[in-house]
This record gives sequence, C-alpha cells and structure tokens, in this order.
Amino acid sequence: MTLEKENISSKELAFAVFCFIHGTVLRSGFIISVTRNDSWAMAFTGLLFMLPIVAIYAGLLRKFPGKSLVEIDDIIFGPILGKVISALYLFFFASLAALNTRDLGNFVAVHMMPETPIAAAIAVFLLGCVYTLRKGIENLINLSTLLFIISAGALALNAILVLKEVQPEFLKPLFRLEPQKYVQATVSVTAVPMGEVLAFTMLTPMLGKNGKAAKPLLLGLVLSSVSMAIVLMRDIVTLGPLVSIVSLPAFESIRYVSLGDILTRLESVYGVILIILFLLKVSILLYAFVLGLTQMLSGKRRPLSNPGHEGQASGTAQSLNSKNHPPLILISAALVFFYSLFVFESMMENKNWGATTAPFFSLTFEFLLPAVSLLVACLRKLGRAREVKA
Repeated sequence: MTLEKENISSKELAFAVFCFIHGTVLRSGFIISVTRNDSWAMAFTGLLFMLPIVAIYAGLLRKFPGKSLVEIDDIIFGPILGKVISALYLFFFASLAALNTRDLGNFVAVHMMPETPIAAAIAVFLLGCVYTLRKGIENLINLSTLLFIISAGALALNAILVLKEVQPEFLKPLFRLEPQKYVQATVSVTAVPMGEVLAFTMLTPMLGKNGKAAKPLLLGLVLSSVSMAIVLMRDIVTLGPLVSIVSLPAFESIRYVSLGDILTRLESVYGVILIILFLLKVSILLYAFVLGLTQMLSGKRRPLSNPGHEGQASGTAQSLNSKNHPPLILISAALVFFYSLFVFESMMENKNWGATTAPFFSLTFEFLLPAVSLLVACLRKLGRAREVKA
C-alpha cells in the first residue's frame, strides 16, 4: 500500500463516494423494516439531514488544507487529547470495516455459496482487500469511475427489465405511519450509510493542489440518494408485503428479472457487483484505519500549507509507506477478521441493530466529534487564515 505522492481527481472522489454508499444501499432491509412502502422517500430526507454534516467536514478540511482527520485532531486538541480523539475515529473505522465484512460474509454464505463457512468467505475477502491496498489506494479510486458506470448501468437495466412485474398499488397508502417512524428512518439513512463518508476525510489530502472535498462529497451523496430511492422503490413495487420480510430485498426483487431464455438468473450478476462494491468500501475503511494508525505512531505533524503550497502539502501528504510498516496492513486485516466473526450472532440481530442502535453509535463519530472539533478550532482561531498571517 503506497501512502505517498498519490493524487486523485474530484470526479474520481465523487464516483468513489457513490460506490462506497451503493454497496450498503443494495442491502436496504434495515430501512424498509421501519418505513415499509414509504422507504424510498427516506433517501431524500436522509440527504437533507446529511447536508450540515458535509458542511462540518468541509469546514474542517478548508481550515486545515492537506491534512487528514488524524492530523487535524492533533492540531486542534494537542498531541495527547488529539490522539485520544483519533483513536475513537480509528475504532469507528475498524468497526465499520468489521460490520461490512460480516455483511459480506453473510451474503456469500446464505445467498451465493451456502456450503461455504462464513469464516472462509471473510478470510478470502479480506485477503482481496489487503492485495488491493498493496497495489495502491489510488488505483482503487481510479477504478471507481468504471464501477460507477457498471453499477448505474446494471441498476438502470434491472429497473427496465422488472417493469412487467411492477404493481404500483404496493406503494399505497402513502405516508400514513407515525411521524417518529420517518424520523427514525431518516436518521438511519443519514448515519448508515451516508455519514460513513467520514472515512474519505483520510483521503482528501490526495486531491492535490487546490483540491476541494465538499463538491465531490456532495455530488457522490446526491447520486447515491437517487440510486437509493430507485432501488427502494423497485423493491417495494416488485415484492409488495414481502419486502419487509425477506432479509435482502434487492436480491429477491432481481430474481423476478428475466428476458425469455436469454437473460435469467441475473441475481448472480448482482452478487458479483455487490462483492466488488463491498471490496471497495472495506478497502477504503481499512486504508483509513491503517493510515490513521501510521500517523499516530509516527508522532510527526506537518505544517499547515498556505495558498501557495497546497501542491507540496498534498505531494508529501503521507510520509510513511508500506515498506516502513509492512505488518500494519495484515495486522489490521486480522483484527477486522476476528472482529467481524464475533460482532453479531445472527443476521436478524444485525438488521435490528442497523434500524435502532446503529444511528446513535455512528452519529457520535460522524457528527458529534467533528462538530466539536470545528467549534474548538473556531474558538481557538486555528486554521489556514492564522497560518497564512504567520
């Protein structure tokens, strides 16, 4: 894994955000279990609630250009408290990696290869993530454009082919649930999966000279919101009452797709796309964890860049590479492996956690900690303006 002198474009970052979120969108059961046939609208209400959170991320990144989240914590809170805050973020990244890895293991063991032990599926998957990171995170982000085209194309094709099975009456009655249900689902969508883009604050130094993270993050979220609404509406009008019963509505709705004897069993194609999207997502989370851990262990703080030196800051954004700390990737993957095996006892427990506890757990890291960091930075008058004057 190369952590040095890598650059990505804003467009690639936006598509990476879409692919990062889209993998979670395809397993939408935790949303449907709350708001049922109105779940499609939660994609847009969740996006609205996400806007102020993105503004907080943008504010931090604008104040400390060329810095990752871990480096920003050191500047705002000092070397001791800053590392405590950073350790909380690393715990969150590791937890997200383990939760998503377990979801992938459940999917493979239940829907794709029922005879495969879940531990074996998870081990092979994580080895794939390690291999991906060894080849460089930049290469993975570069592939996000192709993955976006494939995912969006597959979604559009599936939506067209499933039209003959659509029953619009399954959307009724509209918006008849208790208001707290909509609030719960909106918060769930905001926290899981949209708020998980917090991990990209570890990648934004790779945007290079004058790179701004707010627009690509927002574009990726908007694209993801539209795709989420389409997926949820397709599942609802196809499955009807069954949508809140099956464990993976998107997978079940795709079973309805066929075009004579030419196109059948498209759920297998869906399965491959989902695995690739999970590979991208867990690799990014694992990268964020390893990079943050590397920066904490290095104990070095780079100076803030001024307007004339963003390129230099981004070019030297990560001073350590895999040759300096070769065990970190494998050790981190091993940690995620064991964590994922014990995080949940059943898929139902996972689903219930996603609909109830997960939003509060996630928003602590996605909203509360960044908001406090930005507030402290403003009160202490830290950031780019002060460095430029100095």
